[in-house]
Amino acid sequence: MSTSLKPSDEQTSVITGCLMLLTIFAIAFVFYITKAVLIPFVIAIFIATIVTPLVDLLVLKWKLPHIVAISATLLLVLSSGFLLCLALIYSTQQVIQKAESQYSKNLGIFISSAFNTAKEVSDSDEPSKINSQDSREEESSEAAPSSIENPPPTVAEKPETSWFDKMGIDLNKLQMETTAYMKDALKSIAFSTMQTALSFTTTSFFVAIFVIFLLAGRNPHAVIKNVLYREIEQKIRSYISTKLIISLITGTLVGITLSLFGLELAFVFGILTFLLNFIPSVGSLIATLLPIPVAFAQFSGSPWTIAGVILIPGAIQMIIGNGIEPKIMGEGLELHPVTVLLALSFWTLLWGPIGAILAVPITAAIRIVLMRFESGRSAGNLMAGILPGESSSLA
Repeated sequence: MSTSLKPSDEQTSVITGCLMLLTIFAIAFVFYITKAVLIPFVIAIFIATIVTPLVDLLVLKWKLPHIVAISATLLLVLSSGFLLCLALIYSTQQVIQKAESQYSKNLGIFISSAFNTAKEVSDSDEPSKINSQDSREEESSEAAPSSIENPPPTVAEKPETSWFDKMGIDLNKLQMETTAYMKDALKSIAFSTMQTALSFTTTSFFVAIFVIFLLAGRNPHAVIKNVLYREIEQKIRSYISTKLIISLITGTLVGITLSLFGLELAFVFGILTFLLNFIPSVGSLIATLLPIPVAFAQFSGSPWTIAGVILIPGAIQMIIGNGIEPKIMGEGLELHPVTVLLALSFWTLLWGPIGAILAVPITAAIRIVLMRFESGRSAGNLMAGILPGESSSLA
């Protein structure tokens, strides 16, 4: 007598979950080893998603030939990308030039001044100790005049040592090591900035090629009939376009503010603020802290200027990021903050800073696709913060 072994519903769910985890690890491995090709391709998809309304407008409303609409759109995209590359190259040259000459010298002066102040504070404690010791000796001599006839044996006094000497800290040696370390750090930052700019320029070349083929193969008449693709495109376009405008405003305001303070690399930090603003939560914090080394090197004698360089751009980031942006975004992409954090960590681990920028739109597109299938709806709701069994109006 044979009996059929059928897994229970719980066992089926466990098996399905394990297979999904294995699939995720396999896909992540493929994404990691093919990131040199996939990163430009994904960036090109999002760029094409932003500019496709222009192609649809020229083809469907203005009845222009398809080749003319694509050529005009490509001219706009390539011109914007070329200007961005030029801005990054110019910014990189400025960073390298300032890091090797002026900032290295100013930073050495600032470190020397800070250590000299520490030495003065440490040495100022010694006279007070000597005076207190002298007063105690006078009091003891008045209280016991008979001790003059039989003075106690003199003991050689140990030389007074500062607080740093007692702690075993050699300020001169520490000053030399700190100066050398900071100068090496400035050179390392300049070198890494140059590498990033070159990598971005190379990536932009492949992005431009992918954008050309994506726009050339697009059929506006067929796209409007595909409900799923149109929904993904509309939501991603709405998010990226809104984020692009907000990031541009934020970067412009930060750049203008820093230039009013006289910070020499204000243009560079404005561009970095624009790019980092695409990274949720963490990007604005990094953009606020980036000017600190340059501010200390340039305004070492003006602490109020350094405070203004840090606090005012930070206030701009906070007002726009926490006050204005949520109202403009509305429901946004319907992703729970924990989902955004996990997606940010996952894609940053795979693709680095570019992955951090693309994490949210990629995750939102995955959720939209999952919500279109009955088997993936639970995972899609979980990404939106809706636990199994809770009522949801999301579709």
